[in-house]
Amino acid sequence: MVELCQTYWGSTATSIPPLVEQEVTQEMPLSRLKSLTVGPFRGFARQEVFDLNSRLVLIYGPNGTGKSSFCEALEYTLLGNVAEADSKRFRDQNEYLRNAFVNELVAPSLVACDAQGNDIAIVPNESAFRFCFVEKNRIDSFSRIAAQAPAKQTELIATLFGLEAFTEFVRNFTSEIGSQYIDLQGQQALRLAQKQQGLQGAHQQIQASVTELQRIAADELALTSSYRQGISFDQMIVELNGDDQTLGRIAQLDAELQQPAPLKSNLSSAMFEAMGNDAYQFVIKLRESQQKLAGASQEVSFKQLYEAVVQVQQSSPDACPACKTPLQHVQVNPYLNAGQELTKLQQLDELQQQVAQLEQSALQAIFKVGQSLNTCLQFFSLNNPLKPFGLDNIQPGLQWWDSLFVPLPDTFTAWQHLISQIQQLETNDKQAEEVIQNRANKQAELKRLCDIAQQITVLATQKQTALANQINAQKLIDSFQNENSQLIASVEAEKTIVAKNQEIVAAYKIFVQKLSNYSERLPAQLVADLGELVVQLYNSFNRNDAQSELLANVKLPLAPNQRLRVAFQNQPEQLYDALHILSEGHVRCLGLAILLAKNLKEQAPVLIFDDPVNAIDEDHRESIRRTLFEDDYFADKQILLTCHGEEFFKDIQNLLSAEDVRNAKLFSFLPRLGEQHISVDFNCAPRNYILAATNHIRRNEVREALSKARKAMEALTKGKIWSYVSKYGDGNLSIKLRASSASIELRNLTEQLRSKINRPEFSDPNKNLIYEPINSLLGINGDCREWRYLNKGTHEETDRAEFDRYIVQMIIGYLEQLDAAIG
Repeated sequence: MVELCQTYWGSTATSIPPLVEQEVTQEMPLSRLKSLTVGPFRGFARQEVFDLNSRLVLIYGPNGTGKSSFCEALEYTLLGNVAEADSKRFRDQNEYLRNAFVNELVAPSLVACDAQGNDIAIVPNESAFRFCFVEKNRIDSFSRIAAQAPAKQTELIATLFGLEAFTEFVRNFTSEIGSQYIDLQGQQALRLAQKQQGLQGAHQQIQASVTELQRIAADELALTSSYRQGISFDQMIVELNGDDQTLGRIAQLDAELQQPAPLKSNLSSAMFEAMGNDAYQFVIKLRESQQKLAGASQEVSFKQLYEAVVQVQQSSPDACPACKTPLQHVQVNPYLNAGQELTKLQQLDELQQQVAQLEQSALQAIFKVGQSLNTCLQFFSLNNPLKPFGLDNIQPGLQWWDSLFVPLPDTFTAWQHLISQIQQLETNDKQAEEVIQNRANKQAELKRLCDIAQQITVLATQKQTALANQINAQKLIDSFQNENSQLIASVEAEKTIVAKNQEIVAAYKIFVQKLSNYSERLPAQLVADLGELVVQLYNSFNRNDAQSELLANVKLPLAPNQRLRVAFQNQPEQLYDALHILSEGHVRCLGLAILLAKNLKEQAPVLIFDDPVNAIDEDHRESIRRTLFEDDYFADKQILLTCHGEEFFKDIQNLLSAEDVRNAKLFSFLPRLGEQHISVDFNCAPRNYILAATNHIRRNEVREALSKARKAMEALTKGKIWSYVSKYGDGNLSIKLRASSASIELRNLTEQLRSKINRPEFSDPNKNLIYEPINSLLGINGDCREWRYLNKGTHEETDRAEFDRYIVQMIIGYLEQLDAAIG
C-alpha cells in the first residue's frame, strides 16, 4: 500500500466515483402511491384501475375474492418480483403471473407522487421497498428466524443487516503504517535537528518574546478600549501626555482643578418665600393680639388689683385690706371676690401669654429674614441698597421689619431688592453646583487617566525588554543559518516528500479507524435501534397485558445458530429464548413488531398490510389497530390494508374519525359468482357509523340513520370518550342496570361522562370541545322516542310512530362534532 500510495498519491482523485450498480440504484422520493393499473394479471382477467391517492387505503373481501392478486401486483411493481412465485416453485415467474382464463399477462403499472405532489413512475427496487410489505408468511418467517436452518439464518441475517462481508473486509486492514515502511521524518532533517540542539535556548527566547509581545499587544488593546473605543494606542498616549503642539489631557485637568471651588449661598426663592410668609403671619397675629390686649387695658388694671388683694390675704386674712373692717361685717368678701374676678379674667392672662409667644416667634422669623439679608450683603457688597438694613448695624425687630416695605429712593422696597438678590443667588448656586459636580467628575477622570498613564509606562518598559531579548536571540539564529545554508536547503527540498508520506500515514490511520469504529458500532447500533423499536411496538400490541408479560429488551440474532432472546419488564436483566417462552400469538406479535420496526427504520414510504386477520389472533387485533391508526408510529405513512374479516374492516373505520374515513379509499372485493374476473366495488359503503348515518339521513332513511347513530354513540362513548375521561380525570363510573342481563343505557353512560368532564379538576384545557356536543346531545329530551331508541336500539316493532327527521339529524350533527373533537 505504501508503494501504491507514493506512486499514485498526486494523481488519484480525492472523490470516490460511484459504482455502476449504484448509478442505477434509485432513491425513491415518493410520498405515497397514487394509482395502480392491473390486468390481465393473476386473477384480473381484464384491466382495472385503483385510485390509491389517500393516506389510508382499506380493502375488504372474503378469502378467494382476489385480494392477494392485488397485493402481488403491488409487489411486482415495487420489487420487480413476486415471492409467492418462488415459494410455489414456478421456474418462469410470468407463468405464475399470467391470468389463466384469458392466457394473457400485462405488467401492472404503478404511479406515485412525491412530496411536492408531482407524479413519478415507479422503478422496481427490492432493497428500497421490500420492507413496505407485511404479510402472514413474512411474520412467521421473521418471528421464527432462530428456528431456521443455518443457511437460511445466514440469508435472513444478511437481509436484515448485511454485516458479514463488510466485517471480513475491515479485519484485513492493519491499524496503521509504521515508520519501518515509510520515511516520516527525513534524513537531512534529522541531521539538521541534531545541529539545532544548540539553538534551542535562542528559539525558546524568541518564542517567549513573541508570546510576551502578543500579551503586551493584547494588554495595549484592552487598555485602549478601556480609555475610549475607536482610537489607537499611540493616539491615546498623545491625548493623555500631549506633545509639542498640544497640552495633554492630564495636564489640562490638573490645571483646571487648581482653580478654587465657587461659594454657595444655599438660599432659594421658595425657602425665602416660606420664611417671609412665616414672618408676615407672625407679625399680623402679634399686632392683632396686641390690639386686643390694648383694648382690655382697664381689665388689666383690675387684674393687677385683684392679684394684689389675693397676695395680701395671708397678712390680713380676717379683715378687709383696704378699710380694715372685719370680714363678718363687710358686705362683700374682698378675697373671695378677687378670686372670682381673677377666674373671669383668665382669658386676659392667656391673651398676654399669646402676645408674648407671638412676639418671640415674630422676632425669630424676622431674624431669619435678616440672616438671609446679611447673606445677600456678603455676596453683593458693592453699592447694595440693602446695606443700611444689615444686622451689623441694626437689631431686627418690628420696626426693622416694617422698614423693609418702605420704598427707597429707587422706588423699590428693600423687600423687593431682597427677593431679587435671592433669586440671583439661587441661580448662582445652581451654576456653582454644576461647577462643583464637574470638579468631582474631573478629579475622578484625572485619577483614571493617571492610572492609565502609569500602565502605559509599565507596558512600554516590558515591550522594550521583550524586543531586546528577541533581537539578541535572532542574531544567534541568523549566524547559524549562514553557517548551515546548504543543509537547510536540502531539508527544504526533502519536506515535500515527508509531508506527502505523513499525509499517507495520517489518511490511512483515519481511514482504518473509521472503518473499524463503524464496523464495531454497526451491529450494536442496528440491533439497539431496531430492538428498542421492536420492544415499543410489541408492548403496544400487548398494551392490555400485565407488566410481567411486557418486554424490556429484545436481542435479535446476528449470526447463525444464535437465538432470538427477550427480557421482560419485571426481570429486565434475565434473557429467555423467545420461541421457548412465548405463546404462538405472542411470537406472531414479535414477528409483526420486527417487520414494522424494519419498515420504520428503513423509512419505507408505504406500509402494505396483507390480510393481518390471518396472521394475528383475536386477542391482539384491537391493540394492533390502535398501534397502526391511533398511535404516532405510522401517522405520516401511507397505509394499504387488506383483510377478509368484515368486523375487522368495520372496527378500523370506527377507530378512526369520520373525517379520516371520508378521506380514505375504500374497496370491497366481491364474490365472483361464476365470473372469471375479480369483482371490485369501487364505491364501497363506509362501515364508519357516523358516515353511514349521514348517508342514510341524506336518503331520508331516518330509521336506518338512527340505528347507525346509536352504534356511533356506543363506539364514541365506550371506545373513545371513556378513555378520554380516564386520561384527564376520574374514569370510574357508577352505572345502574335494570337487570343482570341488561346492557348499559347510553343516556345514563353519557350523563355520567358529561358530569366527569364538567368537574373543575378535569385537566384538559380544551374540554369544552368535547363537553359542548355531549351536552347538546343530552339536551334533547330523554323521553322522546328518538332517545328511547338510542337507549335500547331500533328493534323491529309494528305500528310505531314515525321518527322525527329533524331530531335525528340533530343527533347525527352532534355526533359528528363529538367525533371531530375526540378524533
